[in-house]
Amino acid sequence: MLKLKLKLKSLLICLVVVSSLMMIAGSFNHDIQPGFIAMVQKSEGLTGEVLGPGRKWIGFRDKIIFIEASEQVFNENMKILCSDDLNFSFDLKIRTQVAGTDGSTVKTILNNKGSSLQKTSGTEKVLPYKALYDTYVKPQARSIARGVVSQYSTTDIRGARAEIEKAIADKLKTSLKGTPVKITMVATSNFDYPEVITSAVERKRKREIAIQEEKAKQAVKLLEANNRLNIAQKMRTVRAAEAQAEAAYMRIIGTNLNKNFLALKSIEAQLELNQRVGVGDKVIIAPSGSMPPILINK
Repeated sequence: MLKLKLKLKSLLICLVVVSSLMMIAGSFNHDIQPGFIAMVQKSEGLTGEVLGPGRKWIGFRDKIIFIEASEQVFNENMKILCSDDLNFSFDLKIRTQVAGTDGSTVKTILNNKGSSLQKTSGTEKVLPYKALYDTYVKPQARSIARGVVSQYSTTDIRGARAEIEKAIADKLKTSLKGTPVKITMVATSNFDYPEVITSAVERKRKREIAIQEEKAKQAVKLLEANNRLNIAQKMRTVRAAEAQAEAAYMRIIGTNLNKNFLALKSIEAQLELNQRVGVGDKVIIAPSGSMPPILINK
């Protein structure tokens, strides 16, 4: 019984020792995630060696500091007084990241931004990239954008958009030389014009629409007038043709209606009448040439 108790006690002690060793070993192993770099801080200071993504082991009493190093996009809401004394609002988008990952650059960053470190555990600290952005990029970007855009009138900004973005990017890149950060893109969006400009543009569009509508009405009226003209011309042609036919007919009739022709027709009428006279019918014969014979049936 005593031996069994001693064995159980020994086993329990071994389990405690193993667990303690695992916890200690675990506390000295750190995973560096993609998009981050790290540097170990010893009692005498930063080592100067940059650690990339992966599992890293640090010594007892050492600490590890992570730096957010991946590309990030920040948005600045800008409101600028332009050359025509009108306020123009827009969004300035900036893509930026750590300029270098060499030991000297990273060490300089951590020494300069020690107060911005955020503690995540007993042996871990992290430096968010926003702390670097707020220090090196943001003030320069806002100042440069204000200087570039203020040279334009509000109505010229949209047309000069590419020119403005390039000017801001070039000036910002130059101003960031020698700093631990860099920019890879500058873009503008969400243009917001002052009320006086938007109202003027709206009135202009209404006028353009009204002009287009009036042109459409004029086109319809012109088409209707052309149709009436075409119809009138065709009717005149028809009437002329009819008049010519009538005149020709009358000329033919006038030529053929002479005395001999009329006498012949009178004789033909009398012959036809004689064939229709029955017993007891009366025939009235007028003087020659005055009118044709008249048959009165009994």
